[in-house]
Amino acid sequence: MRRLTLAFCAGLSLSVATVAAADSPSAPLSVSAGGAARIVLSAPVRDIVVGDPTVADVSLVNERTLVVLGKKAGATTVLAFDAHGRPVADRDVVVSNVPNQAVVVQRGVTAATYACGDRCSLLNTTTAPSAAPAAGGAPTP
Repeated sequence: MRRLTLAFCAGLSLSVATVAAADSPSAPLSVSAGGAARIVLSAPVRDIVVGDPTVADVSLVNERTLVVLGKKAGATTVLAFDAHGRPVADRDVVVSNVPNQAVVVQRGVTAATYACGDRCSLLNTTTAPSAAPAAGGAPTP
């Protein structure tokens, strides 16, 4: 009887953990500037709100599919509501200047960003600023 009770408690705690995981917020949607990502909704949507429209824009493909377009680096939130005002989606969106499928190679203070498919193409190279000299002209450690 004790084993049956332990098995029941273990099963109940597992089902509660599964429900809690389903209700937890999803991971942020990562989009590159100039890129797009799709959000598939569980119910038809009527209204869409973008927290910062300078960072990302949203296009409605059909009543259950949104496309998020990255505009500039930053973070925002996309909210979608059904015809009764109930939330259908609440996603954090992070837009970066580094495209998807990009590789950054760091050599000392120089970073080179490559877009890679079958081959890699150099996108840009940046160099970290050097330390400014101290008042006496000697570099700071």
